[in-house]
Amino acid sequence: MGQVSTPGGHLVRVAVRSPRRLFRDTLAVCLSGQPEFTVVGHVADDAALLGLCDLCGPDLVVYDAGAGVGEALRALRALRTRCAGIRLVVIYERLSPTDLSGSRQVGVDTLIPCSHGLDALLMLLHQHADTLRSGAPAPAPGWLSAQEREIITLTAAGHPVSRIAELLDTTPFAVENCKRRIYQKLAVTSQSHAIARAITLGLVNRAPLPRPRVYAAGGLTLTVLCGPDVPARYDVAVALLAQHIPFVTDCGNGGLDLWDHAGSGTVPVILVDPTPAAWQRLGDARVPIMVVTTRPMSRGETLDALGRGAVAIVAAERIGEALVPALTLAAAGHLTIDPAAANWLIAAAGTHAGEADGGLPELTIREGDILRSIAAGHSVRQTARSLGIAEKTVENTQARLFRKLGARNRAGALATAHVLGLLELLDP
Repeated sequence: MGQVSTPGGHLVRVAVRSPRRLFRDTLAVCLSGQPEFTVVGHVADDAALLGLCDLCGPDLVVYDAGAGVGEALRALRALRTRCAGIRLVVIYERLSPTDLSGSRQVGVDTLIPCSHGLDALLMLLHQHADTLRSGAPAPAPGWLSAQEREIITLTAAGHPVSRIAELLDTTPFAVENCKRRIYQKLAVTSQSHAIARAITLGLVNRAPLPRPRVYAAGGLTLTVLCGPDVPARYDVAVALLAQHIPFVTDCGNGGLDLWDHAGSGTVPVILVDPTPAAWQRLGDARVPIMVVTTRPMSRGETLDALGRGAVAIVAAERIGEALVPALTLAAAGHLTIDPAAANWLIAAAGTHAGEADGGLPELTIREGDILRSIAAGHSVRQTARSLGIAEKTVENTQARLFRKLGARNRAGALATAHVLGLLELLDP
């Protein structure tokens, strides 16, 4: 996928552990665009990280310790014991002398504060990669190969064996054999359980949305900043300058022709508190648009912004932490929406659950329990036992769930739920 092998014979394998989904998705996107890295998985918790390391054998782990390193030391010690040769890069917000001492005892290779930003982290990872490339061992036979990860990703996307064989230019027989090896390595017995396990370990990435790309081949293109002269527009400018992202401003007063910059369809436009006049100036142009709002957006405003090509909606109070990551995710085709705005979409989709308009289906509590159980790889009998209900009740509820998701079986329901982001919404 545009990556090249390192002098040591393979790409530097990186695993990311962070409870902050936006951060780990952003970092995974950034590293995937680097020629010397391959992201073997990105997970939210310690248990999934240990399983991922057992399965994929990363050379380097980026561990987001959050507020303090002290609470992470136990997990880091277990990781170091299980994977002695791994490199540990720990990101933190605060570090006490006790935490520093404990990190040294555990064997953390590098500690870096969150305040240094993404650029500093990437520079640090490149330094580690330069060291690893000369002598890092090749992946062990028991770990998932690149082809196996590709096949489980395509399976999770709902492709049948014949289509996977066509996409990978191989035979259905070879795909079936590969799937059997995957089941053995994941210690599962069914396709739905394999997909669930792969999603839990961060081996499967959500299919990108068909949105305008924000980045050109050589890096970030010029950004146009539009909107009234309010503090939020100043905060956006500060965030862009801090990451060395070039931009020009357009206040809509005729001093700058927006079309000189946005007319090509590749330059992202950041609209602060967009007015009807601002939308009218853009017209029907297929330019990537990021909306920054200082007030909650109504359901109609949210849907209108998305319909006009918005690739992100960011609340003004989250500009510092979310603006640049949202731009980075948009470059990979992702759509980033502030939680307050997303609530309108969830509510709107719920009123049309099961219809053909592509809305997000509204699940009952019991259907959510069933979907969560499927994601855990449970059989119908195990689901019934864990929920304290009859197997027939599980089958009936499961049938309704399949209809809402437009799926024929448990594997299809799981794949659809993953693409729609329902699994994250069901997290406790």
